Amino acid sequence: MDRFLNKFENQFRAGFLSDLEQTLSKVQDEKVYACAFGTDSDWVTLFLAVNTEESLAGHISSMNEQELCDSEQDEIYYRWCCSEYQYGEDTHFNHISRLLYATEDVQKYKDEIIRIIAKVVNETADDVFARYGQTKADITFFVSLTDDDLAEEIENQSVHHMTLLSLASKFLKRYDGIN
Repeated sequence: MDRFLNKFENQFRAGFLSDLEQTLSKVQDEKVYACAFGTDSDWVTLFLAVNTEESLAGHISSMNEQELCDSEQDEIYYRWCCSEYQYGEDTHFNHISRLLYATEDVQKYKDEIIRIIAKVVNETADDVFARYGQTKADITFFVSLTDDDLAEEIENQSVHHMTLLSLASKFLKRYDGIN
């Protein structure tokens, strides 16, 4: 177990900063509000997904035109569903996904994987974000599952570990009052 987790941390640390900077360079004239780490229910893939207020507004407008966004619940979905995010398609952490896929019962390590992701995010210096016109403290970071009913539980668990309390509290209330 320790060998796998050490290897995962080393590979994630090596890949995260370059993938993050590549993505932030594309959106430096926009306001990043979310950075998600997507995986599947088997925990054998990992990808970075980032969204901005501007890309969200454009996406909601497009969905409105197609009559696919006609409620507050739809807007909340587009804001927080990482598979709807507009940036990060080039950042699939392929080397990490190969490691995850090759590890037997990798999902049993999910809590440790989340802890490692949070540790690396928390250790990433604020000036990395500032170089691209962003403020780390304004970004909600979380892990999500793209194909599982447990996604909300994982998102809620993970946001606490890598997001400022004020943003995490708002994130946790994202579905309150929605029928």
